[in-house]
Amino acid sequence: MTSTERPTALQLTTDLSQIGAVFNDAVRLSDGGLWDAPILTVGNNQVPYEQTYVTDLHAVQEDIGSILATGTTTANGITTTLNNVEIGVLDMVSSQVTQLIADAPGSVGNTPTAIADQLAIHTIESQILAEVNGNTGLHGILAGLAYTNTTNGLLDVGFQNLPKADANVNHATALGATLVQIGEVFNAASDLATGGLNHSNIGTFNAEMVAVNTGLNNILNSPTALAAIEAGETPTQAALTTIHLETVQQEVSLQITDFDNQVLNGSITAPRSTNDNLLDIIDIINGDPNLAAAAGATVVNGAATTSSIGFGEFPGYLTGPGGAKLGGTIEQFQDDQQQTNFWSEFIAGANDINTKLNQVADGVLTGNCNITALEQEITAYTTLSKSFDASQGGIFGARFDNELLQGTESVDSSNALTALNSIMTHGLTLANTAQAKAAGMGFVADANDVSGNNLAIGGTTYNGASLTVAGATTPGGVATTTMINQNPNDDTFTPANPPALTTLASAQQVQELINHGTVIGTNSAIFTSDHWM
Repeated sequence: MTSTERPTALQLTTDLSQIGAVFNDAVRLSDGGLWDAPILTVGNNQVPYEQTYVTDLHAVQEDIGSILATGTTTANGITTTLNNVEIGVLDMVSSQVTQLIADAPGSVGNTPTAIADQLAIHTIESQILAEVNGNTGLHGILAGLAYTNTTNGLLDVGFQNLPKADANVNHATALGATLVQIGEVFNAASDLATGGLNHSNIGTFNAEMVAVNTGLNNILNSPTALAAIEAGETPTQAALTTIHLETVQQEVSLQITDFDNQVLNGSITAPRSTNDNLLDIIDIINGDPNLAAAAGATVVNGAATTSSIGFGEFPGYLTGPGGAKLGGTIEQFQDDQQQTNFWSEFIAGANDINTKLNQVADGVLTGNCNITALEQEITAYTTLSKSFDASQGGIFGARFDNELLQGTESVDSSNALTALNSIMTHGLTLANTAQAKAAGMGFVADANDVSGNNLAIGGTTYNGASLTVAGATTPGGVATTTMINQNPNDDTFTPANPPALTTLASAQQVQELINHGTVIGTNSAIFTSDHWM
């Protein structure tokens, strides 16, 4: 049986599927490019991708060597003798993996040598996948040993082909383009990014992402197209599907306006940002049943059973023992004290806002004054999220920009505020109550995402369901300060009513304020945990 647990998967084996699962892990790491910035990862438990990539490939190389030494491979304990053609393919792959190992360290950065190595990695990875899957015997062995993707529960195979791509951008921008067509152009961009983005390919990549952005906006601006995608859903489910598609569009836009520029400017964290963003986009589409179906997936009983065609998935990363992140390819982010303070506020705030949004939608929390107060709370919460993220930068920003700076949280907040404004103007309707509840579900999902991807100070876990800052970590009390006004009676996230905010703060001022238990407000205006200023 193919193991997706990293400690087991890296052990010496002659199981072709197991070897392919490790190679899949390496290819997923290379989407966006490899990075190696250990100085930025001190204390955060983040291993640079270049190091992990090379570790994966050494295991693949040694395992293939074991197969070549005997001319046999194993599958579920059964030994199969390979013919000369199959052995020849694996011998070629072994040599190509040797070249990948040699190219990986030099591929970090944006020098001419780095660009050449990035392009070589892209080419060689593609060749290996084509060679293995082009051999009937090897492909047949792998097809019979599908294993579960640790990210979304779908089935993967060793040495899995990259998603089906369409580099014709006109197919994404044409009016009436489907999510399959738009997604296949996205696949072309994501496939191109394997090995790394640089001055030689960023133009093509960017053009494809711009086309995807246009196509997504065309759907979002078409009630008919949205209704077709959301057919069969309840109003709240449909509103949440819209939120998911808006989040994808925002993350595509963030790639175009921010991460692509990071590539051009030689940012050492640009590959990490792009990798996280592209894979997150794929996961959002495949995680929403109606979006997955519209993108070409098979959906049974409300869940995708195959990957979508457009926005096709990459095989999942290897995990730690028992499926945990600890010990896996992508470790949880170890937060320092200020980051712990922030995430504790983030979790408590998300759950508090969700509770109140549902109270408004259910007619329990009424009156324009109360609804306005909730709008102010959401605005302050969004401000806190964006400001803190912008102040951190580095690997923190690379991992969480698409959640905090533009994307997930921004879309949740925008939909919540739109729904609340509609409720104050028109009263409760089927549409605005569904939108409010869907936005609340988004906030809760964000809080739970944090609890799974981060560790609080000292290795403490987060409680994604907490309504209080103190309860946001398990055990509680790890967060030592609050970053925004809170109700002294119940410790929930309830910011004071702010005046119009206009005072701008520099990045340095922001960090100084955070270091002293304060953060910034809307448009980088300053507020403290005790009062607005």
